[in-house]
Amino acid sequence: MDALTTTLARLSRHAQSCAESLSAVAAAASDPQMRAVLAHRANMQRCAAAELAVRAGASLGDGHGTSHGSAVPPPRRDTPGSPGTPSPDAGELLLLRHAAQQAGRAASAYGALLREPIDDPDLRLLLAHYYRGATELQRLLEHRVAEFSPARAAGMTSRRMSPPLH
Repeated sequence: MDALTTTLARLSRHAQSCAESLSAVAAAASDPQMRAVLAHRANMQRCAAAELAVRAGASLGDGHGTSHGSAVPPPRRDTPGSPGTPSPDAGELLLLRHAAQQAGRAASAYGALLREPIDDPDLRLLLAHYYRGATELQRLLEHRVAEFSPARAAGMTSRRMSPPLH
C-alpha cells in the first residue's frame, strides 16, 4: 500500500498544480465564457486533489482519511517565482500553454497508475473518471492555444507572401 499511497499523493499534487494553473489562466482570460469554464475546471481539479489526498491518507489506515502525521507529503504549491511557473502577468497564451502542460502531466500520471493492477474497483473507477477529465481538459486547453496561434501565424504568412510595395 505504500507505493499506492505515494502515487495517490503525487496525483493529488498534480491535480492541485493543474487547479492553480487553471485559476491563473481563468483570471487572465479575455473571453468571459472561457473564464467561467476555466474557473469551473479549476474547482473540479481542487476537488480531485482533495479526494486523492483523502484516499492517500485512507490508504495509510489512519481512520480519518487525512494525511496528518503520515508519510504523505502536503500538496506542493507552485508559486509564481518557482522555476517553470509563469507569473500571473505572463499573458493568456503563456498561461494557457502552462495549464495544458499541467493537465497533460496529470493525465499521464493517471494513465500510468491505471495500467497497474488496482484491487479497489471504486478507486479504479475514480481514477478513470479523473483520467478522462484530464485528457478532455488538455484537449480544451490545446484547442484554445491553437485559437491564439493560427491568427498570429496566418498574419505573418500573409505578410511574407505578399510582394514588396516598392
